[in-house]
Amino acid sequence: MSDWKWACIPAVCLLGLSLLVIFVIHPGGFEGQVGWYFLLLPGALPTAVLSDLIYKLVPSLEPVIYWVLLISFDFAWYWGISYAIVKIFRVFGPKGWEGF
Repeated sequence: MSDWKWACIPAVCLLGLSLLVIFVIHPGGFEGQVGWYFLLLPGALPTAVLSDLIYKLVPSLEPVIYWVLLISFDFAWYWGISYAIVKIFRVFGPKGWEGF
């Protein structure tokens, strides 16, 4: 299986876990919840900006676009992290450390 496919598995798991923590567990009070939201879902900032621009064009689609963008940006974030870890493991895996 290719590296990008391997990276999709932990990316989906991390995204699901972060959504579970934010929307089901609700850690901390109001201020704590805002901190956890931006920590676990870093795609919320560009999502808010783009969603605001779309609201000016088509107000009725804004909630749908917001959630699609939020999940897409955060999946891309977690996929990038997972892909980097997979690539590092391929280079410095169990047999890669022997050269050092």
